Amino acid sequence: MKRAETSGNVDAAKSSSSTNYHAPQFTAARDSRNRKVKGLLVRNGRFYAQLWVDRGDGKKTARKFPLRLEDGGAVLTLTAAQAALDDLRQSRKNDKLPAPGRKPSLADYIDRYFAKPTIQQKRPNTLEAEKVCLDAWKKELGSLRVDLVRTPHISAFLDKLLAGGRKARTGNIYLTSLRNVLRSAKRDGLVREIPDIERLTQEPPPKRRLVTLSEVESLLAAAAKEKNGDLLSDYLRFLAYTGAREMEALRVGWADVDFEREIVTIGSDGLSKNHEERAVDFNSSLRSLLAEMKGRKDPDCTFLFPSPQRGQRDQHARTLKESFRKARTAAKLPGVGFHHLRVFFISWAVMAGIDFMTIARWVGHKDGGVLIGKVYGDLADEHRKRAADKMRFGIEILPAPAAKGAQAA
Repeated sequence: MKRAETSGNVDAAKSSSSTNYHAPQFTAARDSRNRKVKGLLVRNGRFYAQLWVDRGDGKKTARKFPLRLEDGGAVLTLTAAQAALDDLRQSRKNDKLPAPGRKPSLADYIDRYFAKPTIQQKRPNTLEAEKVCLDAWKKELGSLRVDLVRTPHISAFLDKLLAGGRKARTGNIYLTSLRNVLRSAKRDGLVREIPDIERLTQEPPPKRRLVTLSEVESLLAAAAKEKNGDLLSDYLRFLAYTGAREMEALRVGWADVDFEREIVTIGSDGLSKNHEERAVDFNSSLRSLLAEMKGRKDPDCTFLFPSPQRGQRDQHARTLKESFRKARTAAKLPGVGFHHLRVFFISWAVMAGIDFMTIARWVGHKDGGVLIGKVYGDLADEHRKRAADKMRFGIEILPAPAAKGAQAA
């Protein structure tokens, strides 16, 4: 085996030395007996495969493929070259050969990725978050060719993230963004295989605490005192009474509110988390809130929560985070976020004895209530026990009659 590898390297060296005054030339690779190895060429000490491939018009042409190791390095021995050639032949058989032409860098392909119409259909918030992650990958590995991104490169970047204080969950988000790009490159024929790297082990997220009714009331009272207090207070009440997510609630319009059927549709614009709309039935609090809001709504705005800076335009508020933070501070509720109001809605629905499947439909879960059962099962059990203790049948339960023998005694 060593003789074969040595022969290949010697042949490569001869190839290089014979072209001192000319452009590097491809020469046939030779084995230990100086026989040509079919399908293998050498140039500047590196091995290339030459295969006949379909041009796409029914005719075939010879193409050269640089052979590389798993870590991206060039193949420099005959043994490794023969193994890589076999892999390429199998890829040709499975119609998975790399696309012809020069491969783009990772940075260039990321730009191409974002220009794809299918990617542009993602929600704006998703695109923005993905761009933040991929900008970091461009800075770290952008100069590498997209087909040369390897597991060691990815692992080194993730290690750097963790060393910088980032959590494993954040690292997994960055990893998912890169995988999305590499999967796209594979579909485009630029990458043969996606580097194999496992997700980082992360601690389970802390259980989100349940805010109490008195805390919600304190938050609403503080919100009413802020700038645009009515808008913020209405918005927080809407979240608490529907279980809607932060951004999808801001986009709800009056056309989504059906007072006759007593439902409000969330996600009619197709931008909800699962891109599907859902109907939330009125409860007494939601019914009162929407009736109150309708009585004082701006006739020129079609949204429940119009933007305070909209001017003559008809548009919804983009965010109420700054005002919310001030209200949260005033109410002395650090750490409470918009999502706590979604949890508040679900917990009250569970305690009201509403079945998990109905709650799941209201909040947009696609699992039929499985997640709600896992997260809120203890709360439901506790509520059922308290309810059982309150049961009264209206009659005294008489003691069981004594046995005949006992009566005779």
